[in-house]
Amino acid sequence: MATLQASSFLTSYWYCRRGTITAKINIPKIHNNKISLPMLIQKSGIISEHEHLITSNPIEELLSPSRILLSDANVDGPDDHLVIEKLYAIKEAVADRVEMHRNIGEQRSQWNSMLLTSINGITLAAATMAGIAAASSGDAVLGLKTSSTFMYLAAAGMLTIINKIQPSQLAEEQRNATRLFQDLHNQIETTLSIGHPSAIDVKEATDKVLSLDKAYPLPLLGVMLEKFPSSVEPAVWWPQPQRRRQPKREVDEKENNWNGWNGQLEEEMKEIMGVLGRKDQEEYIRLGEKALRLNKFLAKSGPLITGLAAVGSAFAGPSSHGSWAAMLGIVGGALASVVNTVEHGGQVGMVFEMYRSNAGFFQYMKESIESNLTETETERRENGEVFELKVALKLGRSLSDLRNLAAASSLNIPLEKEQMTILQSSSFLSSWNSVPSASSNYSCRRGLIRANANIPRIKISKISLPILDQSVQKQQELISYSTITNNNLVEKQLSPATTRSHMVNGPDRLVIEKLYAIKEAVADRVEMHRNIGEQRSQWNTMLLTSINGITLAAATMVGIAASSGDSVLGLKMSSTLMYLAATGMLAIINTIQPSQLAEEQRNATRLFQDLHNQIETTLSIGHPSAIDVKEAMDRVLALDKAYPLPLLGVMLEKFPSSVEPAVWWPQQRRRQTKRASDNENNWNGWNGKQEEEMKEIMGILGRKDQEEYIRLGEKALKLNKFLAMSGPLLTGLAAVGSAFAGQSPHGSWAAMLGIVGGALASLVNTVEHGGQVGMVFEMYRSNAGFFRYMQESIESNLTETDKERRENGEVFEMKVALKLGRSLSDLRNLAAAASSLKEEHLDEFASKLF
Repeated sequence: MATLQASSFLTSYWYCRRGTITAKINIPKIHNNKISLPMLIQKSGIISEHEHLITSNPIEELLSPSRILLSDANVDGPDDHLVIEKLYAIKEAVADRVEMHRNIGEQRSQWNSMLLTSINGITLAAATMAGIAAASSGDAVLGLKTSSTFMYLAAAGMLTIINKIQPSQLAEEQRNATRLFQDLHNQIETTLSIGHPSAIDVKEATDKVLSLDKAYPLPLLGVMLEKFPSSVEPAVWWPQPQRRRQPKREVDEKENNWNGWNGQLEEEMKEIMGVLGRKDQEEYIRLGEKALRLNKFLAKSGPLITGLAAVGSAFAGPSSHGSWAAMLGIVGGALASVVNTVEHGGQVGMVFEMYRSNAGFFQYMKESIESNLTETETERRENGEVFELKVALKLGRSLSDLRNLAAASSLNIPLEKEQMTILQSSSFLSSWNSVPSASSNYSCRRGLIRANANIPRIKISKISLPILDQSVQKQQELISYSTITNNNLVEKQLSPATTRSHMVNGPDRLVIEKLYAIKEAVADRVEMHRNIGEQRSQWNTMLLTSINGITLAAATMVGIAASSGDSVLGLKMSSTLMYLAATGMLAIINTIQPSQLAEEQRNATRLFQDLHNQIETTLSIGHPSAIDVKEAMDRVLALDKAYPLPLLGVMLEKFPSSVEPAVWWPQQRRRQTKRASDNENNWNGWNGKQEEEMKEIMGILGRKDQEEYIRLGEKALKLNKFLAMSGPLLTGLAAVGSAFAGQSPHGSWAAMLGIVGGALASLVNTVEHGGQVGMVFEMYRSNAGFFRYMQESIESNLTETDKERRENGEVFEMKVALKLGRSLSDLRNLAAAASSLKEEHLDEFASKLF
């Protein structure tokens, strides 16, 4: 093969500094016969981007660390180098903030859980002691009264402190800060990957960090956010929008002289901004005001009732006044434990902060849209198509759904569910042209790359340039310059990951920007579902502990009342009250199933993280097209539908009539473009034997793995239904028994019902919520969905007759083996065993993981 002697006939120069990159190749005439330069003119940008490699300068100059850094970052000059260093410094600080807020959030969540459990235990023990003191006589009474009073006073003091700082609200603030700092970290990564960073990016990133620091402070005192404000205002964590002062983006007039904007898109954004203000933000402010009023009432009631109970227990005695004091001491303790459970076990402070943060999110969306619309020069705005995609993703809607809502709003059509927060199913996106442009103008984020190649007629006999062919036809493959040098370091530095920003043009660059926008939205959903999973897991833990404590204390009080006579009215009333409160709370949490809710969010976190990794892979080794954007968008919306965030309305059915596998993927569709296949393998890694192997694996997945998990899911569902009905029923019967407990024949049976019913109810609650039966059911349903997904993935490849449209066979086989926890040989042996044995004789499952 002929070797290019670049130093003898190629010369080049290039320049870039926030403006125009110009690259010229001057090639003298060479007369010979027959040369083939396939698509060289169309892809001249590829040559011009790397022509500085093909010079007479020593290769050591190229491989210097400073030159590699500047080349990878798409920069030129010390100023750009300094900008990138500053952005990396901000990125490191933001990553540290993420870990800092995550750690402090865990601390404050632990405070809420442990202090609630301890204070409720102290309060219930004090109430029980007051009851025993009222029903007893002797020297021990004074000790019981003193201990009860002391514990009540301690509980009142601790309640005053934790009701002031609201640990559940503090933990939610830190979870929000963690998510928002992680989102900022992803934005900086995107700027470094596909942008042309400038000093403006550094300033904006710094302003965002400082705004987040102000919005979510770490200290408990001094700068702590107001927990009980006079009015509900949306949370604000972003700096004041300012007009960007950098030069306008140079846009190719032939392609798009409006930077992706048009009159229809502007009107659409105006309508969306109006809906956000008059529907979503207003709704969450209204809900926040309700949560705030409830939290204020509970925060004042808890210490007050506990203090009154302390006074009552101090004056409890056999006299007439002492009996009323004893009743106050006993009933006050019971009421205080119920109030504390609702406030801190129900995390009312967290709910208020969540509503305030959601209202802030819609305020942020309004200001983002407004800042783009008020900028009269469209070249200074964010690209219109990318911005529309970001808005749709943040609101959990498809592009067509977003446009339909804007159209309905402009026509004043009443919508039953107009709010933007509804996560709807995916729909087809508009298709973008993914054909690489023949133009040699490469648009940068701040300017334009211009690459001009002047190539006269060349005649050389039988020269092939396979390296250039591969660079033109397959940008996803490693760009090899082995004809220039054998230095492997050059090949490593010129991998697609480091040259991606150099090789995009026109629609290709827009596709990459959209994929990065989807990637950022997916990363944000990962944090969102992780945070909400933590909230719901805390609900399950704290409510179970508190309700069990209340139930057992009520059972103890009934026993004391039954053995002391009808005169101990306070014990009976307290026991009845606590049973009724436990019944109401159990009816609620058995309906929403917090452990199952938490498992849903854990599954969503994992699946969104998996989608994030897939998008990263596409950006790193693939050649992204509009099809990739559409598929990624569909997957996001399918996951949004499969794992909704709201508790009510769109919450998944917790007690379905039958067990169906969870489905979190869009319907498999045939790709519209063929994969570029290697001439050496026109079967795209597939053969007849492999197809038979996949058919057998698909059969095992259906008749063994999926069927088994559906069977287990049905058992878990039946058990959960039984426990969910038994808990409130037993607690309610115990409440009736405690109300009629006494020494009469009927009263003794009632007392037994009150005592035994409370004990059984605590056991049922422990099995249901402590054992997380709802979580187990969701896990089985999710595993069955995983095997359904594997079946559909295999089937979608096998039913595609054009093998070039399939995923590469060898890669697909490896993915199937890894997802099932098997080696390739183990997978093939299982398929061979399945084909030779009858169905009833095959005992082995396909998966070794689940």
